[in-house]
Amino acid sequence: MKAAAAAATLWLLATMAMGGLVPAPAFALCLVLLARLWRDSGGKPFARHPDAALGLTLLAVYLSTFRWHGGDDAPNSLLPFCLLRHGTLTLEPVLDPWFTGTPGKVDNFTVLHLGKHLSVFPVAPALLALPVYLVTALSGASITEPALHGLSKLSASLITALSAVALRRALKGRCSDEFALALCFVYGLGTWAFSVSSQALWQHGPSALGAGLALWGFNGRGFRSDALAGFGLGLATAARPDSVFFAAAGAAYVLLFDRKRLPGFALGAAIPAGLLFAYWFAYTGRLIPPESETHQRIFGAFQPAAFFGLIASPTRGLLFYFPPAVFGIFAAWRSKDALTRLMTAACAGPWLLLCFFHVWVGGGTFGPRYFAVVALVLCWAMAGLEPWLAASAARARLWAVSAAAAMLVHAAGGYLLWPGTEHHATQKATLWFWSLHPLANVLTPEGALRSLPFPVRALIFAAALAAAWRAVKLLERAPR
Repeated sequence: MKAAAAAATLWLLATMAMGGLVPAPAFALCLVLLARLWRDSGGKPFARHPDAALGLTLLAVYLSTFRWHGGDDAPNSLLPFCLLRHGTLTLEPVLDPWFTGTPGKVDNFTVLHLGKHLSVFPVAPALLALPVYLVTALSGASITEPALHGLSKLSASLITALSAVALRRALKGRCSDEFALALCFVYGLGTWAFSVSSQALWQHGPSALGAGLALWGFNGRGFRSDALAGFGLGLATAARPDSVFFAAAGAAYVLLFDRKRLPGFALGAAIPAGLLFAYWFAYTGRLIPPESETHQRIFGAFQPAAFFGLIASPTRGLLFYFPPAVFGIFAAWRSKDALTRLMTAACAGPWLLLCFFHVWVGGGTFGPRYFAVVALVLCWAMAGLEPWLAASAARARLWAVSAAAAMLVHAAGGYLLWPGTEHHATQKATLWFWSLHPLANVLTPEGALRSLPFPVRALIFAAALAAAWRAVKLLERAPR
């Protein structure tokens, strides 16, 4: 087993050094490590090494799609090379050919400050990805587009798997270990963690990691835990600004209900905030985001279509992509815990903000991916429902069915092409087209499996349903 692990590690490092495709060797290494974990734990890896087993299992699943599902990750997937090879967080070293070859790409992905092109997105995801890029960047290997996408995917998969591990730590003591593990798998496989965050270096994965670290910090006591809570919320906001609603909820909890945490919380939050302000000032000469002017142009009047569509439409509705959300909201309503109520209430923030966003449908996306962090928080809130679920087999079954349905939806997002189009006007016009929901789309002649005869598509769909039913049987036994 040691020889297999060493060989897989060497394969991965050699591939990185030569600028090759990294998902395959990384996947092989995950399988070897999981096999070793299984052997060393006597066939009980989740009982004896839950964090490692959870993280490696999710990482293996994420890598098993063997495809990149990105787009807006372009600046962050290139910035590690800019920093490691050229010592800069501008995109000047990679502007040609990565942004000049396609019309409009410079305008869509960069902003100009002090004569330099900067990313239109926050740079925190690129900074988190630096360890993954280190070998390739320092080896001097030339980068092809497939290799670049592979590094983006591997970075995102690692970050997202770690967010699930952080969630498990945040759930420790709030429910049974079995239910905590089940909730982590619901988050890891039944939300945008699988279909979007883990598939490319989007902002959602790093923001979810920050939220998970914050909830882990709040679950502990002492200065280090308080600092972790502040750091996590600072990271979440630095990675994706609409996470400021969760940061505000966490700060409100500390100020109103647990002021003893304030020194550590403030210090932890100051670390990512300080780095963020330093980046802004160094590259723009002012303490405001480089992309602030761009954001001013893309927000406008309130849109009722977004208000309803982001919750209930088959192409962009939270309830049709993550049905367990109902249980998370219900758990918060029943809870007497102030942190649970505040963090769950903060979930409404991104939703209402998006109602003012011109392109709230999301472009080339999978459902309402903007709710990636919302889904993590709602899974965390569900911990309080365990006694209520355990008291009724029917309730446990209904929760398990909703969770398995979410896993089925996001497996389609992870393994297949995303339904619909990238054109915003077309997306809004087809908002209520039920044939564009991922599960219905699989069976249509225009869907992701359109190259296969209908009987084959139906057989694949039936096999997926059988796997989902197996998940139901496992999940319904989790509440204790």
